[in-house]
Formats: sequence, C-alpha cells, structure tokens
Amino acid sequence: MANSELVCKLAHLRNISSTFQDYRGATTAVDVANIERILAAMGYDLDDDAGLARRATQLDQHPWQHRLEPVVVINPLRGHSLNLYLTGAERDRTGYWRVDFEHDLPAQEGRFEPTDLVQTGDYWIGDTLYLRLELPLPDDLPTGYHRISLSLAGKADETALIVTPATSFQPDTMARGDRIWGTAIQLYTLRSANNWGMGDFGDLAELVDTLADQGADVIGLNPIHSLYPISPEHASPYSPSNRSYVNPLYVVIEQVPEYPRATELQKTMSGADKQAELARLRDQAQVDYTGVSALKYRALSDLYQVFRRDHLGQGTERDLAFRAFVEQQGEPLREHATFEALLAHFRKQDPMAWGWPCWPQDYQNHHSQAVQAFADEHDDDISYYQYLQFVADEQLQAVDRQAKGRGMRIGLYRDLAVGADRGGAEVWGNRESFCLNAAVGAPPDALGPNGQNWGLPPFDPIKLKAEGYHSFITLLRNNMRACGALRIDHAMSLLRLWWCPPGESAAYGAYVYYDLYDLLGILNLESQRNQCMVIAEDLGTVPDEVIETFPRAQLYSNKVFYFEMSDGVCTAPEDYAERALAIVCNHDMPTVYAFWAMSDLDLRQQLGMFASEADFQGERKARSHAKQAILDALVHYQRLPEGVSSDAEQVPEMTLPLCLAIHEHLATCRSQIVAVQLEDLMLINAPVNIPGTSDEYPNWRRKLTKPLAELFADPAIETFCQRLNQVRGGG
Repeated sequence: MANSELVCKLAHLRNISSTFQDYRGATTAVDVANIERILAAMGYDLDDDAGLARRATQLDQHPWQHRLEPVVVINPLRGHSLNLYLTGAERDRTGYWRVDFEHDLPAQEGRFEPTDLVQTGDYWIGDTLYLRLELPLPDDLPTGYHRISLSLAGKADETALIVTPATSFQPDTMARGDRIWGTAIQLYTLRSANNWGMGDFGDLAELVDTLADQGADVIGLNPIHSLYPISPEHASPYSPSNRSYVNPLYVVIEQVPEYPRATELQKTMSGADKQAELARLRDQAQVDYTGVSALKYRALSDLYQVFRRDHLGQGTERDLAFRAFVEQQGEPLREHATFEALLAHFRKQDPMAWGWPCWPQDYQNHHSQAVQAFADEHDDDISYYQYLQFVADEQLQAVDRQAKGRGMRIGLYRDLAVGADRGGAEVWGNRESFCLNAAVGAPPDALGPNGQNWGLPPFDPIKLKAEGYHSFITLLRNNMRACGALRIDHAMSLLRLWWCPPGESAAYGAYVYYDLYDLLGILNLESQRNQCMVIAEDLGTVPDEVIETFPRAQLYSNKVFYFEMSDGVCTAPEDYAERALAIVCNHDMPTVYAFWAMSDLDLRQQLGMFASEADFQGERKARSHAKQAILDALVHYQRLPEGVSSDAEQVPEMTLPLCLAIHEHLATCRSQIVAVQLEDLMLINAPVNIPGTSDEYPNWRRKLTKPLAELFADPAIETFCQRLNQVRGGG
C-alpha cells in the first residue's frame, strides 16, 4: 500500500483534487484509491516509497530553483506581475529586466529592487532560503508572444513571455447587442444531388446562401477535424486523429483547381458504374464512410498527381500558394503529413496497424532518426498529405468568405473537440505534452452511474506548460481559421478535466486542474488576433471559477432549452444569459421529436444503459414533467399552437407547429445567438449520437431526411424563418 502522506503530497503538487461537486450540487470526497490510480497513470510507482519521496521533493523544489517559470503568461484578469524566485542572499541586489517583443518592436527595459517587491512565499532547500516575489511589469505592454530576460547578481535568465488581453474578440455587431439566429449542423449529414454520399463544403456553401436568404447570421459546424484515412469507419468527429487539421472527405472534388485537367479521373467518374455507386451512396440513410472514403481518396490522389505534374516545384502561382501554406503551417503540418504517410505505410504491412502504438518502437517517437529517415525517403508522400490539407483549407476559406460576403454577422462557427484519439497524429506529434495512460471523461451522474470515459488522453498540465503551451496555441490558431467563432467543447477543460485511470470506468477518476488564467489568456490572445469570437460550452456542473471568470473574459456561454428548467418550470426567455448561444438541443441529446416521444429513453433501455428498471421509469416520469413544463410555458406566453392541447398527456407526438412554436419561444430569449437544428425542422426521430455507446449504435452516420432545397421550400419553414427574423430584431 502506498504511503498516504506521500500520496497526499503528490496529489497536491499535481493538482489532483480530493473533492468535487457532483451533479446534485453536493460536495463529494474522492476515494484515496482513485487518486492513487491517477498518480499511477501519471507515471508514479506507488510501490516505491523512496522513489515517491524523491519525485515529490523534485516537484516541490523545482520551481524555487529557477528564477523564472518555463513560460510567463500575463493575463490582466490576474494582474501584471510575474513570479520571481530568488535566494535570500540575492534579495539585496539590484535586478534588471528586458522584454524583447515579436515583430521587431523596440525592446523595453526596467530595473527593480527585490526588497521593494511583495513576497508571496518562501522555501528552504538545505541551508538556502528561496523567496517567491511578485515582479510587476508595465500594464501597457503590447499583447503577443515575447521573450523576457532577467539579470541579477551576475546571472542572466530568459523565458517566454505571453502578454494577453483580458477579453476575447467581439464583432462590433455583437458588442452592440445584436440578437441573431442560425443553425447548428453535422456537416456530413447534409444531402444533395452533387455530393459523394456525405455532406461536403459544397453543401455548406449552398446552406450559406439558403440561410442568408432567410436572414440567418450563423452556421455552426460539428468538429471537422482530421480522422483516419485508413479507418473510415472511425467516424466520430469528437475522437479525431488531429484536431489541428481538416478531414479531406469534406473536399468537393470537382471544385479542386486540378480537376479540369484530371481527364482520366473525369472519364472514370463519368462511367456508368461510378455514377451508380455515387447514386447509391447519396441514397443511403446513413453515411457509408467506407464507400465515400474509397472514392474520394482515389480521386484526391489523382488530383495530386496533376498538381505534381503541372505545378509542384515549378514556380507557378498555384505552386507558390501551396508553398506559402506549407510554410505558414510549419512543423506541425509536416508532422501531421509524416504521420499520415507512416500510417499508410504500416497499414500495408499489417491490416491491424490502426495507429502509432502498433508501429515498430523506433517509429513511435516522432523525433527519432527512423522517422526522419522515413520522411527523407518519402518526401512525395508527405507532400501529398500536405496537399490534402491545402485544398481542404482553400475550400473552407472560400465558404467563410462567402458567408461574410453575404453579410452574415458571424458566419461559420467551428467546434474544437475536447481531445484527440490516443493513436492519432496529434498525440503522436505531441507525446511530450499528453498523459497517455489516462483518459478524459465525466464523473458519475443520474444517467451514468459509472460516469463517462471518452478514451481521449488529456494534456498533462505540467508538461504542457513546460513546452510553452505550443500545442495548445497551434490548436487554437488552426481552429480559428476560416470562421467567425469557435465553440470550445467542454470548455471547463480550461480549468479542470476529469481524468479516468486505465482499465477502469470514470467512477474511479478524479479532477486534475490546469492554470485557468494561462489558458484563458492565450485563448483571448488568439481570439483577438484571428478576430474570432469564442463560445464556451459550459454545460453540466459548472465550477464557481468558471461562472466568475468566463463572463469577465467575454466568452459566450451555451444554453440548452432542455436543461433550462427548475422545479418543473422553464426558465423565462427574459432570464436567459445575454452573452450566450441558446439552442433547444444538441448532437448529444435526443431530437425534439424523440424527446417528446421518449423514444430516446426506450432506445437507451434497449441498449441496457439504465442501471435498473426503476431508473428507467424515473427518467420517463421526469420527461413527462418536462413536457408539461414546456406546454405550460407556451401557454403562459400565448405561443401554444391552435389545436394543441395544454395537457402533455394529450399530445403524444411532436408536430411541426408545436416544434416551431418551441423554437420561436426560445428565439425570444435574451441570448444574443439562437441556433436551430435542421433535423428538428424535419421531425427526425433517430439520434445522430448516443453518448456512452460505440458499437451498440451507429453514431455519427445518420443523414438528414431531406435536401436543403426541399426543406426551405416548405411554406411553414419559410414563415418560421420570417418569424425568427422578427423576434430576433432583424435579419
């Protein structure tokens, strides 16, 4: 058994919380055994007391033995000072600081007397006393990524300095209080006569024009992160290979500039067999990822060969654009492309080589000589995977320009998943920053007595800071490309994440805390630089720190109509948060039709997801009360459609008039952004995802039942959009 005193000390040093507030609001103690499991996942040998003591001492002493932290983040919400660590003997010596700014701005310098600084801590190591002092910096330092150097007592120190704004970016229209509406979609679910079996950027462009004509100002996307080309059925957008890059399956083949000169590809695709295959893929009720992937990647390979023949390395305008993209994306893109090439290489040798943990040991380290040698020998393969990102980025940028050109006040908003798959490119290329033996999840709640384990390795907060937050910065920059807003999935991750130990359910987990002000400051900096507002998905149990800090940073909250109920009463529209995105339901929840019919509960019961029959019946009873509360609200605000009973028991099925009335009711709320899911306008019953399932249900595949043109040609939908424009104050 591990030494309890050492376990407590290490847990404190590694920011593992011994308590948490559960879904009922009660403070709950974390079992010591759970904390031990998390420490073991972090790499601590709990059977070695001497080793634990040594590592605890190293952790405790390390900050004090370095004058400056590995990176200093100045966030005005926290103040304009940095932590300075000196020995007691150095306190009487005059010090000097210098900030070298990015973009060749003139350096700024200053001097300080340690005896004048506020002391915030002290620590003895042997006979040496160390002091932690607050060194104030000017509050008018320009924001950005800089370097700060310090000289005192004949010794010089230097570290990264990130100066951030206090708030995220706010478009003028949102800052003045405009209230807008739009939609939130799963892009792959869109139907059309032109796509290759799943929604693509061409369908998105059509949706932009359609909704702009209706007066909408925002279109929210599912995460469009890069998945696994060799494993097309690994379809979850929330379990990607790499969050920094885009899934090439969203590319419209015919719109790639190389397509007009790809004569063989055109000939192949115009054949009767390929046209029949395209028709079959389009007609499927669910996305056939294997079929779509086979066609699209073959076509993309052919397009690359045309690009290679006509442009690559030849100094053409197209070649220069590609080179500029590759240079701008830098080493992260090259590592991603190298991973993709290695993935294809080892898959040919072993069909079970699904990701880097299955590769030979020498290739599991992205810095190894073996990887470098492979990259040198397969430069053309790497160029191909860079080309895929180039054409995907081109098309996404074009849709973004289209949305802004149509006057949409936000345009596209992208979605950043909370984590990446363990075997994918992002984790492989940033192994130093992840804890590979743990997984992100959520603590137990009423619907999940064992909690949720999402299987995604978390960033290690100490390692992430040690590498200067580069991985986090890359994520933000690349996901703020070609959009007006970024939704941060599970935004509480800026403060804490529920870590699950290996081989155990989430019930054996605990919260690990991160530096909120560091991460939030960097988020604000990238938001301002990319002119991209931030929507922080803050559903579930929200800690006080988040409730207090996110509004100060002007992050937009996320409000779900289903959850806005208390004591059997719906939250009044006038009581919704103003700076928020409000929606009736999202991808993790039953559609409006399923919610009303309770078919989602029946499905979960069939899948064995309730702990007992009593739990199942309890949820049905709670749902009945929620339905009645909704009708009561519609009656109170005189929005109940004609012919619809005010008694929920007399309304067994959702109808289009009732569905539209619920959405119109929500549209009157104070929240500045209201989104409508297209599947709800189509009264679709089947969910697109059932949280807590994988093989039990075909998640992330269900398409919409109608093409866009048919939906918006419905007079009832057209009238509904007009009403949204009226209640939202414009359009």
